[in-house]
Amino acid sequence: MNDNKKTTKPSIIIAAATIAVVIISAGMILGIQGQTSHNVLAQSAKSNATTAAANTTVVTVTPSQSTNKTFWISTVHFDGPTGSQAGVACGNCTQNTPPHPAEKFPNTTLPAGPGLVLRPPNKVGAWDMRSFTFAPDQIVVNQGDTVTLHFLGVQGPHHVITVDGVGTFPLDRGQIHTVSFTADKPGTITYWCHVHPPSMVGEILVLPKPA
Repeated sequence: MNDNKKTTKPSIIIAAATIAVVIISAGMILGIQGQTSHNVLAQSAKSNATTAAANTTVVTVTPSQSTNKTFWISTVHFDGPTGSQAGVACGNCTQNTPPHPAEKFPNTTLPAGPGLVLRPPNKVGAWDMRSFTFAPDQIVVNQGDTVTLHFLGVQGPHHVITVDGVGTFPLDRGQIHTVSFTADKPGTITYWCHVHPPSMVGEILVLPKPA
């Protein structure tokens, strides 16, 4: 019995050592493979970046030096319809037909004026938000430019528009009204609709001449 015990202990030690060597070796192999994969991916990314840079064409563009600037400005409004609070579409409604899921009506106080409209829920709980504006609502020109603005009535049946320092005119849907002026001083020139305040307003930024 004692001889068997003496023989078993070295065998267990040898087996344990062998398993440890196998585990360490596997770890080293996996580490080497991981590092190799990382290096391959890094080289691939570097190669792709180099190829993309080589295929990129740099174009030199000379800006127009014309002092005659023309812009088309459309009258538009943005609509934000909601779904019904009941979670069903309002198939028989003449307005507020909702394509979206139900939303809680907000406790919001809007600035005065018909340019911003928050319609309360209809008979099935759908409501919507509307905002009138110009597109574009900001224009940049240089001092001394001759500026031509074509106002185009797209949305909203009637507008009364003022271009600061230029004049006031009515504009209906489908009409075009054109104004021209020389931007002789740096600063801002405002244009706005008297019918749809406070949101339907735009500005022309006049940059000063280089010193």
